[in-house]
Amino acid sequence: MKKFLLAAGIFIFTITGCATKEYVKEEIDPLNQRLEKIEKQLERLNNELSLTNKSINNINSKLDATNAIANEALKNSQEAVKESKAAAIKAENAASKAQAAAEAAKKAFELQQKK
Repeated sequence: MKKFLLAAGIFIFTITGCATKEYVKEEIDPLNQRLEKIEKQLERLNNELSLTNKSINNINSKLDATNAIANEALKNSQEAVKESKAAAIKAENAASKAQAAAEAAKKAFELQQKK
């Protein structure tokens, strides 16, 4: 009796427990379609990311060039400020000498007028 029940159980399991290829295909096909869709989206996102990285690298290169130009302009303006300060000092000295010469000339003129 035990052998009969065991054989009957195996028979019933074999008939009802095994999935047919068509059933598996019906169950797996929607999953495969979703996976293909996700793979395409992932590929598109990877392409967009690659383009974005290229754009960022391009912008970084331009920014580096702009920084170099700005640093050079800053250096030139600092040198110009130093030169203008030196020229201002020279102009003040020349003005002081001219003022002193003008005062001396004025005194000489006044002395000559008195004579």
